[in-house]
Amino acid sequence: MSAIGLIVAIALPVALILFGLVMAGRRQQAQQAQRLQARTIKQGADDLLEALEFLILVDNFKEVQLAILERIAQLYVVYYEALPKKDSADGSVEALFDAEHYRRKIEEGKGNRRVLKSDREIRFARRQFGRILKALNVMVRKRLISETAMMEYRRYLRLTLLEREVDTYTAQGDLAAERGDVITATNYYKAAKKLLIEFDMQYPEKNQRIRDLTERTASLYSGGEKKEGNLAQALSKESKDEQDPFGIPTNPVVSEKRKF
Repeated sequence: MSAIGLIVAIALPVALILFGLVMAGRRQQAQQAQRLQARTIKQGADDLLEALEFLILVDNFKEVQLAILERIAQLYVVYYEALPKKDSADGSVEALFDAEHYRRKIEEGKGNRRVLKSDREIRFARRQFGRILKALNVMVRKRLISETAMMEYRRYLRLTLLEREVDTYTAQGDLAAERGDVITATNYYKAAKKLLIEFDMQYPEKNQRIRDLTERTASLYSGGEKKEGNLAQALSKESKDEQDPFGIPTNPVVSEKRKF
């Protein structure tokens, strides 16, 4: 065998091996990019699902909840399809996400909490409602819902969040008033009133609620008759429900997964 033939005989297999390694590396890089993209989609689906779970707890407007559920189910399908084939070969979308479980919870319509437990849960509620409002905008762009429906849902959700915040601050003020803590009660009533005044949408009960808070504040200093304590009672009940007699949290919203 000539020298050139010997070189070719040695170099060709080496070149083929190197070429194979390069191609394998590129495939691995492409698969890793797919996994990262799929992981981003799944994180969005998980976040929106967490928001839906919270909404189911505090409200019972089925129409918007079912619309969000459909969007979540779609996101999990997109996630599954974005995975490399070998990653998705052993599973299914149904095993990943049970939409019927959440559909049943929505149809039960048990979520009707008037007050939240604390300022921390108010911040948590704002974050979850914000995720849903953002998802509604995306759903309009993707023609999953009409712009008219989106505007209706946005108005309802914004008013619902406002009412929960105002009721919570009012309840906290009522509790402080019952303890004789006039300064704390005044600050809570002012916080509730400020939310109403700065809210950029008009609705029938707005002015009456502002007057009610003004009267509550005035009664703290005049020694007048206190308002009904239904909100304070509701807040006390929520606080008691948060843990069992042994101090162990029982509320599903307060968990390791959900840190406010």
